[in-house]
Amino acid sequence: MKKRFKKMYIEITNICNLSCSFCAPHNRKKEYMDLDDFNYILSQIKEYTDYIYLHVKGEPLMHPHINEFIDLANQKGFFVNITTNGTLIDMLYNKNIRQINYSMQSTNDIEKVRLTIRKLRNFIKDTNIYLSLRLWSEQSKNNIILKQMLLEEFEVNEIQDKKQLDKNIFLSIESEFEWPDINNYEETPEGYCYGLKDHIAILVDGTIVPCCLDNNGDLNLGNIYYDNIETVLESDRTKKIITGFQNRNIEEELCRKCKYKNKF
Repeated sequence: MKKRFKKMYIEITNICNLSCSFCAPHNRKKEYMDLDDFNYILSQIKEYTDYIYLHVKGEPLMHPHINEFIDLANQKGFFVNITTNGTLIDMLYNKNIRQINYSMQSTNDIEKVRLTIRKLRNFIKDTNIYLSLRLWSEQSKNNIILKQMLLEEFEVNEIQDKKQLDKNIFLSIESEFEWPDINNYEETPEGYCYGLKDHIAILVDGTIVPCCLDNNGDLNLGNIYYDNIETVLESDRTKKIITGFQNRNIEEELCRKCKYKNKF
């Protein structure tokens, strides 16, 4: 029986129109995935998951063929999830989406956030699309103002994590985290991660990595265009990583330098 993942990340572009402080820059060639390559990837992963997320790094709505990508994935039976900074939401006119995650912390302009939320509410009206409004938990001045705006927009009495604000609209509040960096000096040899357990990621050039936070492809397990994904998942290196996580023993250098694993 083949390994099944809760979700798989497919980075259709690693290009973004913003430079948010919370999002680490990458050193890879900036590019867009070809639709034919995307089609090939979908054919390779069909037996491994039903849910795909169209990002690792980059703003997926920057892809000039974003709606064709969504349609193709939908036709092949995948549930499509989009994470966006919201600046290009007018490019998204496709309702073949399961969920939109809007990172509200991408801008300090409260009125732009308010306008984007209103556009999204209008967009998903009378559909089954879910909307997750993402916010950092840190109590910065901007976050306080954002929460007040949400109280007004949704006419609710309180703001808390996982709160349902309207039909199919939820608020997700998480702590800000540092992206792992292979060049960091600080590392911990113990910990746990859901990489290779409930998700895996494919970068824009086809590189297969075990984690959605591997923004530079340091944990290169193979390439979807040249390597059979089952062979990649059954490799000694992959098995060693998985066994290590199960025993809270971190095998890979990048993972030892990742602080996100401390959440588990």
